[in-house]
Amino acid sequence: MPGAGKLLKKWIPALSVLPFLLGTVGYVLAGERVLDAMYFSFSLYFVNLVSDHNNIFVEVARWTAALVTTAAILYALKRLWTHLRWMVLCLGRDSVAVYCDSEERVCFPDGEHNVIYPGREFRPGAKSHIIMLGSDGESLAFYEANRDRLRGHPVYIGLRELDRGYMRDVPGVTFYDIDGATARTLWKSLRLWRLGKERLTVVIWSGGHLGQNILNHGLLLNLFAPNQEIAYHLVGDTTLYQISHRKFLSGNGDTIIFHDMDSPSAWEVVQKADVVILAEDASAERLQALRIACEKGAVYYYAPKETDVGAYLKFSGLYAFGKGLYTDENIRGEALIRQAKAQHYAYAQTYGHLAPGETADEIWKRLDGFTQWTNISSTDFQEVLPDILEARPALTQEMLAKLEHLRWCRFHTLNGWQYGIPKSGNRDTEKKLHKCLCPYEELEPKEQEKDLTVVRRALSDRD
Repeated sequence: MPGAGKLLKKWIPALSVLPFLLGTVGYVLAGERVLDAMYFSFSLYFVNLVSDHNNIFVEVARWTAALVTTAAILYALKRLWTHLRWMVLCLGRDSVAVYCDSEERVCFPDGEHNVIYPGREFRPGAKSHIIMLGSDGESLAFYEANRDRLRGHPVYIGLRELDRGYMRDVPGVTFYDIDGATARTLWKSLRLWRLGKERLTVVIWSGGHLGQNILNHGLLLNLFAPNQEIAYHLVGDTTLYQISHRKFLSGNGDTIIFHDMDSPSAWEVVQKADVVILAEDASAERLQALRIACEKGAVYYYAPKETDVGAYLKFSGLYAFGKGLYTDENIRGEALIRQAKAQHYAYAQTYGHLAPGETADEIWKRLDGFTQWTNISSTDFQEVLPDILEARPALTQEMLAKLEHLRWCRFHTLNGWQYGIPKSGNRDTEKKLHKCLCPYEELEPKEQEKDLTVVRRALSDRD
């Protein structure tokens, strides 16, 4: 058990001194002077019984001292072997150190990388480092403590509480949004657009960081019909979410309704929900209650570990999500970001924003973090557009362009932007104003063409 291991590690220093204390007491009781008793007790660690005196204290000290000495030697040998093995691994192929507390493991392609999991002990020599400790504060503190030794090596930090879009740029560091990846993967597997309904009720049970991510990504990905009406119900402590997203505008018939945890209104809406998402590692009792209460819909529950209690329940319509997200492609490969870079590069070529000889990486680095995330969000939606069109072939390219513009507006208002006409240009970054935060029909033709270009690119890439 991890807890027992940590407790034992905490008490090891005290236990190692126990033979010395017992031996000292035993020799003093046998008539030795205190200093001699201390010397004799210390000698026990080297399996050297230097006094003929014997009693229960000396006997226990004699055996426990030998055990402590043996354990210390074995531990030193293990440390030496681990150090030598790691040095050898770092000399070969791509070496990666993954710092984590739990049972999480990153999936790497077989035979292509040398990987070690040193817990919280920094390992120099690795070509790149992945940090995903129990909390964002711990991960960032670990990075700060080893910043100088990490300089010159790519560093990837997994975020569980902070939003990646708000992080300032840190040279050499890439932030990996763990909950965001979970949310995107979930919605792309649910594919609400294939349910054949325009009016849906979705319950997200838990107002924590994962639940909020699931809601936000649902608002950005579940856009599939001009007349859709999706009611999103977020259950839990949502006060801070409501404050920080007060400027959000739906732009269509979709709505967000908030409920207190275990309130009567929350359980009432579960009964008629099309989809219930349990966005926390909850108890089996709560999972069963939600599955029983949800009379007609499917229930998805967060289960990032390989084994979970839900797998043993015989309910139908019960699905786990959150497994298999820690892959090298998702963390270091950054497949979504590569696509976003390509999209922005094509945009810069079309509209003359590209300097002579400038590469996709160079022009990407010139963007502020928010604009980068705008492109990433667009790329994310482009991945599902072909599937939406396949499920709903009556949609025209212009209809899809309207949905893309609606996604763009939602992304901005979710991040505190609002409609406004700046003194110069289309937007005012400091005041978070943009004149294009309006219905698609009110856009200038050249702005509508940008949305159409995004749609055409998405559909042509899948042809």
